[in-house]
Amino acid sequence: MIRGGGSPPLLHFSSPDPQLNRSAFREERVGKAMQQTIETQRLILRPFEEADARRVAFLAGEYDVAKMCSRVPHPYPVSAAFDFFAIAAQGRATGSEFAFAITAPIDGLVGSCGVVRAGDAADHTWEVGYWLGMPYWGLGYASEAAAGVMDWAREHLGAENFVAGHFSDNPASGNVLRKLGFVPSGTQNLFGMARQCTSPAQRYVWPEGATPAKLPTHRHAHPAH
Repeated sequence: MIRGGGSPPLLHFSSPDPQLNRSAFREERVGKAMQQTIETQRLILRPFEEADARRVAFLAGEYDVAKMCSRVPHPYPVSAAFDFFAIAAQGRATGSEFAFAITAPIDGLVGSCGVVRAGDAADHTWEVGYWLGMPYWGLGYASEAAAGVMDWAREHLGAENFVAGHFSDNPASGNVLRKLGFVPSGTQNLFGMARQCTSPAQRYVWPEGATPAKLPTHRHAHPAH
């Protein structure tokens, strides 16, 4: 959960299963939740599309974005975006991960936000993560998108608890998490693909019953077309 990046282990651009490819992304069609879009006060969060690949590569390809994610490589080719889409499709199909493209009315795609299951199905705990392109830092998009995704996860996935994290040299993300109602829960050392080294990271928990502080949450969610 980093202002320019995503919390470990969510929204990572790791090496995909050899069987995951563009066809796997195109075949993502199962389950009501996977087809949902989320509308907030200023943003629409939707499933990724093939046409997003170059935009994702451009925004996530900035080193200042990639270094704040544990498993986003640098440099970041367009092929890595298709790998990410395939991984996201598999996660949605299995109900273990839901990644959304964050879109703004004028700028289009500005980043990504989502949740990944953090324990077994009975645990109801999900990890929140996001990344934003550099031009969109400081606009409140991260907290708005994350609040919408968390509301959606509670409604559609039965989420009760959330966890998140950020590299310790990204305190702005800690501010976002605290604004969302998260509290610090410890530290860990985390390897960053872009950094090519291990760095300290702060972990957070959003306890059951916590309430985000007057954030613009989602107006409604509906099936994507």
